[in-house]
Amino acid sequence: MNLGRTGTVPTASNTAREYPPSAIRAMFERVSAFDDVASLTVGEPDFDTPPHIVEAAVESMRAGGTRYTPNAGIPALRDAVAELYSERWGRALHRENVVVTVGGQEGMFLALRTAVDPGDDVLVPNPSYANYRGQIHLVGANAVDVELSAENGFVLTASQIEAALTPRTRALILNTPANPMGAVVPQEELQAIAALAEENGFIVVSDEVYERIVHDGDAHVSIAQAAPEFERFLMVGSVSKAYAMTGWRVGYIIGPEALLATTTRMKEGVTSCSPEFVQRAAIAALTGPQEDADAMLEAYRSRRELIVAGLTAIPGVSCAKAGGAFYVFADIRPSGLGSDEFAERLLVDHRVAVIPGTAFGSGGEGFVRLSYATDEATIRRGLAGIASLMESTRT
Repeated sequence: MNLGRTGTVPTASNTAREYPPSAIRAMFERVSAFDDVASLTVGEPDFDTPPHIVEAAVESMRAGGTRYTPNAGIPALRDAVAELYSERWGRALHRENVVVTVGGQEGMFLALRTAVDPGDDVLVPNPSYANYRGQIHLVGANAVDVELSAENGFVLTASQIEAALTPRTRALILNTPANPMGAVVPQEELQAIAALAEENGFIVVSDEVYERIVHDGDAHVSIAQAAPEFERFLMVGSVSKAYAMTGWRVGYIIGPEALLATTTRMKEGVTSCSPEFVQRAAIAALTGPQEDADAMLEAYRSRRELIVAGLTAIPGVSCAKAGGAFYVFADIRPSGLGSDEFAERLLVDHRVAVIPGTAFGSGGEGFVRLSYATDEATIRRGLAGIASLMESTRT
């Protein structure tokens, strides 16, 4: 390649070159090489965005809602979020406690950038959502594993966090309901985690994008709700999962006003602002009719029953009955195969795609993640493929 007079090929920054690759994306690319695959990989609702939400966006665009908006979001959406969570959490929130983001991803990045400096330590569950480590890397901090245990369904506990504390711990990433396990942290543990944060001076960055997708009659509890006086938190929410709005890219951070004032200034240099028509759609999602979202939730619950029953009926496979989100983390250790080999053989030999547990950290070895945000026919095909693979490992 001729780059001009010097002929020197530029070198990317160390941050860019050392960014951890996504094993989830790698599996997506691998799947694209095969035809007719039953994919249980994607953490994305297979439903369409409800019509009243779409109409709100269309009306906004027709009315000229295509210009710049305030960095922190339009007042109407910030007010709507503050009012909704004031009622849910039982604490007074105002628009100054809300910053609108371009999806939960930007929300997590800005929250981490608000909470930590380069060289600080961020406690992150192992296994957990893979992008956390990449975002920690981008802000120049150090990811410190909090080792989870399969014996309690990979539920994060205060004692596990305490064991991982370092002198430079500045933040903890909390995810409940959790990806990839569907684990839900109970209220008493959230209270203990809040006390630990107060005692040790770290901020809890709480990823709650699956908050509306909880099962077994339970209601989601946020750490901001479990400990009403707790102020060392930045909660990241999103409309993506509950309302089938993954491509709309709209989320929000809720936290103390003093922290979010700095977040708002930084957003100017990251995405500047979120589109008004997308924010109007989010208002319609959060404050409008909830029947469509409720119907999606019932579908997820039915699918969860199907996939858990199907997996546990396969000799050598087990999984916790996940309390939230739309994933199960299946234990395939009796197969004698590592997570990567299991996923590869399942794809090549049986045309079924899952995500190897190692995509979520070393603690996921021996497990695979299955998403049930897909139709029951695909789930049944996936279960049949797993049963066939497990049978082949016993012969």
